[in-house]
Amino acid sequence: MAVQPGFASIMPLGFEEAEVEIGARVENVHIFLAPSVTGQSALHDYDADPAKTEVVRYKGMSDPLLREIASSLLGVVSRRPEVSDKLFVEGASAMLAAHLVSKYSNIAQRRASPSQALSYDKLNRVLDLIDHRWAEEIGLDELAAEACLSPFHFARLFQKATGLSPHRYVTERRVREAKAKLGEGRLSLVEIALESGFGSQGNFNRIFRKHTGLTPGQFRIKQRS
Repeated sequence: MAVQPGFASIMPLGFEEAEVEIGARVENVHIFLAPSVTGQSALHDYDADPAKTEVVRYKGMSDPLLREIASSLLGVVSRRPEVSDKLFVEGASAMLAAHLVSKYSNIAQRRASPSQALSYDKLNRVLDLIDHRWAEEIGLDELAAEACLSPFHFARLFQKATGLSPHRYVTERRVREAKAKLGEGRLSLVEIALESGFGSQGNFNRIFRKHTGLTPGQFRIKQRS
């Protein structure tokens, strides 16, 4: 197998690569996904027996979505931990599993089961939980339990209902609260970072700027002008 920048390979459980050719220095990201995760996708999306669903061997292909997921996960492990990392990683795992089953499994040619929807009552229960716990570390399993769904199935239906992943929704909720606190002008940036669930001022600065285009300090000055 030849390793090239931007290319991906998929190796099923138990597969051993006999020979790998690397012509130049290249960074590799290895992602290990438990069979139970892809099994949930097979069951919920295709009504297929998870025990009979297998990811097939592929090598040296270009897949933009796989590259995007890998880059996002690499970004998470390459920096200091954040409060919302657990929610992000669990959501990324669900997305990755769905993609692998739909494109690179022995049931990839099957027609997916009709998509369900998150009921109004279940969605409101989840949003109420986020409203009360947005500053705390919330796991995908906890949000899913509120909707009486599996974490995998919940992540897909929540994004369909809101247009945002659970991680993105919680992060935007925190940014909104931080904006309000910055506008009040009573608390320091460190205090706002901690009270808004960002864990540290460094994380607060990075995430706030990513979502608003301004640092928290710049946003506060702009509010006062």
